[in-house]
Amino acid sequence: MLARIPMSKRVTIQDIAKKLGIHFTTVGRGLRNDPRLTEATIQKIQRMAAKMGYQPDPNARAMAAHRQAIRPPTQHGNLIMLTPQLSSTAPNIYLEGARERAKQLGYQVEEIAWRDPELLTGPRLTQILRSRGAAGLLVYHGISDVPLMRRLKLDWSLFPAVSLGTSLLWPPLHQVSANHYRNARQLVRKLMALGYRRIGFYVDADLNTIRTDSGWRAGYLVEMERNGPTPPPLYRKKDHYDESAIRNWVRQNQFDAILTDYSYAAQRVISLCGRKVPEEMGVVTLNVDDSKGSAISGIDQHFPGVGAMGVNFLVNLIHTHERGIPELPQRLLLEGTWFEGSTVRRMH
Repeated sequence: MLARIPMSKRVTIQDIAKKLGIHFTTVGRGLRNDPRLTEATIQKIQRMAAKMGYQPDPNARAMAAHRQAIRPPTQHGNLIMLTPQLSSTAPNIYLEGARERAKQLGYQVEEIAWRDPELLTGPRLTQILRSRGAAGLLVYHGISDVPLMRRLKLDWSLFPAVSLGTSLLWPPLHQVSANHYRNARQLVRKLMALGYRRIGFYVDADLNTIRTDSGWRAGYLVEMERNGPTPPPLYRKKDHYDESAIRNWVRQNQFDAILTDYSYAAQRVISLCGRKVPEEMGVVTLNVDDSKGSAISGIDQHFPGVGAMGVNFLVNLIHTHERGIPELPQRLLLEGTWFEGSTVRRMH
């Protein structure tokens, strides 16, 4: 008969609690970075867990997840969304989905404007975040002033954090974003399927490079180059719409469709290009805004879904005790969907 090989006993939270002389529920909270505990207590618990070789029991975790799913969520703490300024349009479209998903998981989302001059000192913002029990951070940049964000000397090591969108270049956090590259490819393919061939690319210069990491232009070029020479793009600066430049560009290239960045830009192109839409030319946008009943055709990027995915990612970081700037940042991308609208038609 073979001798039975003794197996090492799995370290439990009860073992950690006994070693520290505290209750096991306090250990569980410390391992989850529960904001009700002090930072010193959390660090003490997590150091002891690492020293003793503690590893979560996957079966117990699965059972806990099941119990969580079948009962109403309890309040776990605050998730803070750092935005350039309060009540601006872009953060709000993320907030809608983020707050709904956070509520389902037992959290609430509070918004703090990091461009407030009183917060740019870093230690002041860190103190505020800790005093408000920030369990994790959603970070939205949304502007091209990268040096401004570099002045935000927040103590990132204290918080799990996820960035929303592609504007944030530093710090290199985990990121959740619309899939700009795939969205542009999808939009050009849709236009091609409708019979359009001469498709122009008209977007804000900073928006194309900073906020989409050049994904829109890359996706557009990949699809267009399959069908021969690609027309020259036209870029604008901020909200400057040059009627003469737009008209000349359309006339010289004989476009049958124009691809824009936002519904507002599409509306301006329609009013300035001197062509009937959709009878003579189609106009589409990479960022449909149907919240106001827009009739512009294009891609819905599902920003509320990006916010919800950001919360999922952040809560996972909280549960796995991951804080600070990651060594290997991950990117999670959400693909948009086609919105029919009324600014295109079938060409054949």
